[in-house]
Amino acid sequence: MAQAQALAGENYEFTAAPEVVKPKPKYRQQPLQSSEDQKNSSLLGCNIMFDKRVVRGNTYASVQTQGDKKLMTLKSFKKPQQKATQQPQTTYLHPSTPRPFQNRVNIDIQTDEYLEILTDKPPEQEMDAQTDYYIDKPPDRLFVPKKNGIDKETQIWEGDLFDFDQEVEPILQVLMNKILEQSRMEVLEEEEIKLMKHQQKQHEKQKTSVLSEMQRLEAVQQRLDQEEARRKLQYETFLKIQKQSHQKIVCRNLSKSLINPLKQNTIKKLQDLGVFRDPLETALLYEYIPWVYENLLSQLVDENDNASNFNNMLNNIEETITIEHLNSLKRRQQQIDDKYEEIARKKREKEEKKRMEEERRLKEIEDLRLAEEEAARQAEQEILDQQQENQQQQQLQP
Repeated sequence: MAQAQALAGENYEFTAAPEVVKPKPKYRQQPLQSSEDQKNSSLLGCNIMFDKRVVRGNTYASVQTQGDKKLMTLKSFKKPQQKATQQPQTTYLHPSTPRPFQNRVNIDIQTDEYLEILTDKPPEQEMDAQTDYYIDKPPDRLFVPKKNGIDKETQIWEGDLFDFDQEVEPILQVLMNKILEQSRMEVLEEEEIKLMKHQQKQHEKQKTSVLSEMQRLEAVQQRLDQEEARRKLQYETFLKIQKQSHQKIVCRNLSKSLINPLKQNTIKKLQDLGVFRDPLETALLYEYIPWVYENLLSQLVDENDNASNFNNMLNNIEETITIEHLNSLKRRQQQIDDKYEEIARKKREKEEKKRMEEERRLKEIEDLRLAEEEAARQAEQEILDQQQENQQQQQLQP
């Protein structure tokens, strides 16, 4: 219907030339494409492969007919003013699929019980087959001569033409010689393989012995190097300790020779300068006593009778001050002596501790050396025992 409406909308004009109406043929004619096809029209016959109603190709794809193509062409060139009135379309609202969440997409899937792969082109696959190989039969002779002569026959009894024992004997001889030769070759190959394995074992034993000897020599050389390094370290340590001891003795003697006179002179000078005096004593001598003298002299100018008493009092005060001063000097000297004795004691303890530490370190070095020598001796003894065991095994082997 749509096709008819589209055709009616166009201006149709008859441009073909008039011709005589021919009677309807009894049979339907086949379409011919070209003059070559017209020449070969007798070959077409009623072959359905040339019928337009027969579709060739994929049966799953949609078939587009010539009318559909013409309709599409007419629709594409239709003028705007000749458009047919559009009928109102009824729209149905169907519930739509909710929008997908973030990082998700809605896709169409099959909900049938069995999944089906929909494609316009069916799968194709090429196969081949290998035919059996036959030798061509020779062609028959074109000319067969006519047989002439007389046919005759003869009787051949058993043993006339073939003696089995006589004919089979050379074949058996060849087979036996071949078997014997092959057996001999196999035996020789087995012996050669056995000899090669034996030589390989001997070579492996020799290689193992050489490797063990090389390892033993390397171990001996390594022990000698370690012993030489240890002796060098021990000698250097001894020289260092001896040098330090010599330096300490020289420094001590030099200090004694320089400090002994300096100490006596310094103490004497300090005593003369009054460095070791008590501050109270200094205040009494330089502040209080002059003040007392001034006050007493002002009061006892006219008191001659009290002069003797005042002199006695001054003498007593002076004696007391002198005794206190001597006692303070003794206490100060005792403190100085105690301090020097404490310093000397700490120095002796430090030297004794250092000496004990050095003895302990030397003892550890000696113990380490003895342990290394013992380990080396045990390793050498194990190597000798292993070599003796290898020699015994070699002697026991044939």
